[in-house]
Amino acid sequence: MKKNLLLLALLLAVPVFSLAQQTPATASTPAPAATRTIPTVTRTVQIFSTLENELNDAIQQRNSGVVEKRLADDYELRTAGAPGRPTPRAESIAALQKQTPFASEVQQMAVHEYGNLMVVSFLWSLEVPASGPIARQIFVVDTWKQVEGDWKLAVRYAAPADKQQTVPGADLSESKIKKRI
Repeated sequence: MKKNLLLLALLLAVPVFSLAQQTPATASTPAPAATRTIPTVTRTVQIFSTLENELNDAIQQRNSGVVEKRLADDYELRTAGAPGRPTPRAESIAALQKQTPFASEVQQMAVHEYGNLMVVSFLWSLEVPASGPIARQIFVVDTWKQVEGDWKLAVRYAAPADKQQTVPGADLSESKIKKRI
């Protein structure tokens, strides 16, 4: 019986003792600083950040060799402004070549692996005039596929993340081919 009372007293003493150790926050005592968690970059995020930045740099530098290497033969751009009208590879490259070069940054990337396919999403921040037709922030979802041991961008889905504006590389002109349904 004495053992049970002693055990009960110890069990009750531990929470009371730990509460006594804590000092209440007062106006003179600053609250503890919030800790920040810095996310660890995964191997796939590091690989695809490099690929995305390489492609963006090549476009800005008009380096068609790298652009040709990174885009799949059947690449297409799909935008929120014209979801049923994809911009094919050649038209997208031509539209990008017409645009004034701009700096950009890839942020908040996530990579989902599906065998030989990778779905990469990120926020693409562009240094373009705020009053221009191109959005300053674009949410991008890229589908990369492995072709002969190398990664090729197959499809890009893009939508302005801040305003209803166009996306770099999109050809929003009227389609020349009339579809019959």
